[in-house]
Amino acid sequence: MMIRIFCLLLLLTICSINATVAKEITIGKSETLHSAILNEQRGLLVSLPKGYDKSGYSYPVIYFTDADAHFELMVSTVNFLIQSDIIPPLILIGIQTSSNRTRDLTPKIFNEEDKKHPWFQSTEYGGANKFLAFIEQELIPHVDKKYRTADFKIFSGHSFGGLFSIYTYVNKPNLFDGFMAISPSLGWDNERIVNEAKELIKNNSLPKKPLFLSKGSEQGTIATSYTSIINLFEKDTTYPMIAQEFPDENHLTVVFDAQFHGLKAIFMEWELPFLESAKGLKLVETHSKKVKEAFKINFTSENWLINLGNSLYYKKSYDSAIEAYEYNLKLFPSHAYSYFQLAKTYEAKKEYKLARVNYIKANELVPVSSPFKSTYELAIQNLTSKE
Repeated sequence: MMIRIFCLLLLLTICSINATVAKEITIGKSETLHSAILNEQRGLLVSLPKGYDKSGYSYPVIYFTDADAHFELMVSTVNFLIQSDIIPPLILIGIQTSSNRTRDLTPKIFNEEDKKHPWFQSTEYGGANKFLAFIEQELIPHVDKKYRTADFKIFSGHSFGGLFSIYTYVNKPNLFDGFMAISPSLGWDNERIVNEAKELIKNNSLPKKPLFLSKGSEQGTIATSYTSIINLFEKDTTYPMIAQEFPDENHLTVVFDAQFHGLKAIFMEWELPFLESAKGLKLVETHSKKVKEAFKINFTSENWLINLGNSLYYKKSYDSAIEAYEYNLKLFPSHAYSYFQLAKTYEAKKEYKLARVNYIKANELVPVSSPFKSTYELAIQNLTSKE
């Protein structure tokens, strides 16, 4: 009987714990936008940066096609790179394109022989001009009005979406600040878009925007047209083009690696390695100014001054470390870890009153659910024995 009671209590305890820690994880939301240009409702999948509701910051935006298939992957990739401080926080706008994908993402066909092919006879295609007008005249204004967007936008697409990305670059190059084209179907209409880009480059009339091109193990027209556009941009090294192939991936699986490396390439100016940030306050200030100008944003990373402060702390340059932590708190007044490190530094200087004030502030800011909560609480307890 006692064993049964014990097992029942144990089961109730486990259920209680599970009920307590159960938490819904939300990665985004769906929206519908009516398009007068397309004469239809268009589905969108949206992901906002962590802390968006409280920050007051304006964020760069990445627009991408095939949200139905790629939204979850894009969100996880972006969040991982943000957490690793490789790219800035971004707003993600995934455009659902599954219902009329060929129509929306492909330009008109001018080759008369291609038009006679049975596939073209039975498929709706050639609506890229209208889809681009929808993005420019309806989608971007909608996003800019609804969300706090910085004036820095990039566009990404895969396969036909990659074709559309290059089509956009060629026809509306100033609509976006960077482009990603993953395994683009540039063989469309006998490489017409590649040839149009060639003429623009020849006449020096194609703006020099960051461009990331990639492909997997594909052969045939995807491979030959990819080589054509790579050769085109490599002839003029003033264009900031980065190309990367992933021969172990097929046409579908290439998206994972390409998104990861493409985002790193587009935002390569953002990263400030630890050893660089440890070189001094002036360097961090210079880098912060550079990325604000490059990405047209009103924020920087919470980590750069922390890295500097930690480096100075371990060198026992306590006063300089305090300066770095306090500077970071001016920029990010709700950053619990900055208060915690500031308290540790005051504790190392035996200025226990100031240490306690900052430990308390850190404890107030760190969430109860944080794995570091107990560490923050223990720091106050340990300080009591020194005071």
